[in-house]
Amino acid sequence: MQLSTIDSNRRNGYIDSEDEADVSESRQRGEYPDTNQDHIKSRSRPAFISGYESIVRFLLLPRQAGVVLLLEFLNSFRSFGLRIVIYNYITNEYGITDTQAGKILGIKGVVDIIFGLLGSILVDIMGVRKVSVLALSIAMIGRTLVAFGRNRMSLFFALYFFSPCGDSLLA
Repeated sequence: MQLSTIDSNRRNGYIDSEDEADVSESRQRGEYPDTNQDHIKSRSRPAFISGYESIVRFLLLPRQAGVVLLLEFLNSFRSFGLRIVIYNYITNEYGITDTQAGKILGIKGVVDIIFGLLGSILVDIMGVRKVSVLALSIAMIGRTLVAFGRNRMSLFFALYFFSPCGDSLLA
C-alpha cells in the first residue's frame, strides 16, 4: 500500500487509531506496509446493494422526486417519439425536400446544444422550479406550433427557438 493511499484513507476516516500506530511505526522504520489490507478496517459501504434494499430506498424518496421522475419518464416518450416522426412530418406536411429536412434537423441539433448550455446557466441563476415551469410553457408553445402551424415560418420558430429552448431546459 502506498503512503499516499494511507494518507487519503486517514483523511476519509477509514483508518482508526490502531492502524494509525501501525502506519507511524512503518514510517519510522522506513517501510511500506504490506499489500495485504486485512489490517485496515474499512468503514466504507459495500459496492452493491440488494434489489430489495434499492426498492425500499426508491419508495422512501420524497414525493417531489417521484413527480420529477414521472415527468422525466413521460418527457422521454415525447422526445424519442417526436425524433422518429419529425422527419416524415416536415417532408410530408410542409413539402420540404429530404436535403432541406436534413439541414433543418441538423441546425436544430446545434441549437439544442446551445440552448442546453444556456439553460444550465439559467438554472443556476433562477432555480430549478422556476426554470421548469418556464421550460414547460415554452415547450408547449413549440409543440403547438409544430402540430398546428401550417407555414414554414411557424415551423422554423418552433424548431429553432421554442422547442429547443423548452426541451433543453427540461433535460
